[in-house]
Amino acid sequence: MSQIIVPLKCTSQNYEWGKFGTNSTVAQLLKGYAKECSNIIDDNKTYAELWMGSHPSAPSKVVCNNSQNQQEEINLNDYIEREQKLNHSSCIRGEIVEKRFGKDFPFLFKVLSIRTALSIQAHPDSQLAQVLFKKFPNIYKDPYHKPEIAVATTPFEALCGFRPLNEIQNFIETIPELNRSLPNLNKLDDCKEYLKSIVTILLKADSELIKNNLHHLKERLSKLDNPSDLDRLVLKLYSQYPGDVGVFFAYILNYLILKPGQAMFLAAGEPHAYISGDCIECMAPSDNVVRAGLTPKLKDVDTLAEMLTYSTGKPGLVDPITNPSISSENYLSYVPPVDEFQVDYYHLTSKCPKLKANLSKGPSIALVLSGKVSFENQSKPQSNLSDLHTGSVLFIPSNTELQFSQNDSNIPVSIFIATVNNKIFNKNNL
Repeated sequence: MSQIIVPLKCTSQNYEWGKFGTNSTVAQLLKGYAKECSNIIDDNKTYAELWMGSHPSAPSKVVCNNSQNQQEEINLNDYIEREQKLNHSSCIRGEIVEKRFGKDFPFLFKVLSIRTALSIQAHPDSQLAQVLFKKFPNIYKDPYHKPEIAVATTPFEALCGFRPLNEIQNFIETIPELNRSLPNLNKLDDCKEYLKSIVTILLKADSELIKNNLHHLKERLSKLDNPSDLDRLVLKLYSQYPGDVGVFFAYILNYLILKPGQAMFLAAGEPHAYISGDCIECMAPSDNVVRAGLTPKLKDVDTLAEMLTYSTGKPGLVDPITNPSISSENYLSYVPPVDEFQVDYYHLTSKCPKLKANLSKGPSIALVLSGKVSFENQSKPQSNLSDLHTGSVLFIPSNTELQFSQNDSNIPVSIFIATVNNKIFNKNNL
């Protein structure tokens, strides 16, 4: 029983910044996999995130039979515990995974559909996360760090990491409204201290000063005959969050537009904000966020100012790794510099209707983003799943050999699989 693939029932989060109704990839996925959802997608409701994993805020469920042979839904982690006890082994998570991460599921897998900008934020490292959780458990609700990767599935706008120092200085000198919002800013030789000073002054500035300066900025940019992409970004952020100091961060952080298939990695202490678009996201199983702007929520200015890395330049884009034996059009692997996760992508077409999945020694979660497909479980053939389609989400135990087969040659298949980073299974890391 240990290598049986099971479907998951997953939860959507309906945050205000999400896309409405079936404009949202999240809603499209819900409609695709759950017949009971197909008639209740509300075009007046936002669908922001689909959570896949065992985070207590929205754990995925497995439908199975209880001891009375009645169907019930149980949380993914409870299902894993039950099956491992029945098998008297740690074979579902994998021994190395349990040794490294304990009995917590090692990652959280998501789909995001973004209509308006998320807050400018950063995530704590492991040490700070434990401190914040202990001091403020009502705000920081778990003791884990939150490195994350975002893989764009549509054109995807984001702010990420500090711009090169000369760019920031140029904006301070040439954008009068920004300059007036930074009274008493001294030029410092130390880059980190200079950036920290900018962030601290902005975030602690008088709210009326910021509000007035942003209003003047909006009025000035609105009159431009040929606004730049950055001008349009500032105006868009202002329209969504008028008077919010976070609008000024468009001049301080790198502005990116990812193409579908491009990815970025966000380490601890890196400031960022997702602005618009849809993406696949994977992260350590945490919900710890320290916010700076573009939000009505708590802004923990002192914590944020102390925790940022203040590194400048090009942000951490993740170049996918291709498998030499498979066309790069059909297989990509996004491997970030953390132990908890990596994300693999498989694409089936009439020219490549079958693919064998990489064998993972840890647990995995698969999402059928589009198409009709069969999962052939070569470890347990009796548990093949032959009628999967857009929105299907599955839990895959460790050491499960899989092959994917396209069910309809006219419909390409896209599958994303999140799994534990393969590097932890290297003999040198045992």
